[in-house]
Amino acid sequence: MVQIEQGVIPRYYQLKEILEKRIQSGEFQPGDRFPTDDELCQEYGLSRGTVRRAVEMLINAGLLRREQGRGTFINSLQQSHVFFRLASFDEEMKARGWQPSTSLVSRRAFPANAEVAKHLQIPSGEKTIEIIRLRLADGKPVAYETRYLSYKTCPQLLEEDLENQSIHSLLIDKYTIPLVRACYTIEARVLSQKEAEHLQVETGSAGFVIERVTYTTDDKPVTWYRTVYRGDVYRFSAEF
Repeated sequence: MVQIEQGVIPRYYQLKEILEKRIQSGEFQPGDRFPTDDELCQEYGLSRGTVRRAVEMLINAGLLRREQGRGTFINSLQQSHVFFRLASFDEEMKARGWQPSTSLVSRRAFPANAEVAKHLQIPSGEKTIEIIRLRLADGKPVAYETRYLSYKTCPQLLEEDLENQSIHSLLIDKYTIPLVRACYTIEARVLSQKEAEHLQVETGSAGFVIERVTYTTDDKPVTWYRTVYRGDVYRFSAEF
């Protein structure tokens, strides 16, 4: 059995992740009764409050449902919320037979302007990190990526190797910052002169833009991310 550890990541969130994996593994079928809070408390050695919070997260995600007087049950596919996962840049490039790589353009600490402050829900002027990278396929620029996060969230990113490591994975695995959900905006538009220069296409060329705000367990934004993709090279793949 996977152990719940004492540490930076809250216990209820660790339990939620464990239970979600059990559900997605097929251990339970749609309509099956889910273990009671008391049973989960005994199984994992946790308090009722911790267990209840983890289960509520799974209910809110559409994986479980409570029935008054009967208990908690696994939702059917038709009853679950619809989720999708965009394929990562590396996944997409490798699927097309191209070798992905990353080039760090710049990184800096600066006072947050109004736009950055709004997305990160921090005061204007708060010290913030900006990271700009080029994503390449077989050495050809495909995506121009800009990412922002509050300096106090993870100042170590100013020293990390960001050409050979995933920022997302660094935050989760090395710095134990739980990232639990993300909100995406996707649009097609004409590339600016700066974007076109970095992507080595003509100004006015078509491109795709993904904006993403990633949140931690207290529903606080951790990163705001904007990536501009060449319209003649990139395509989006999503799982529903």
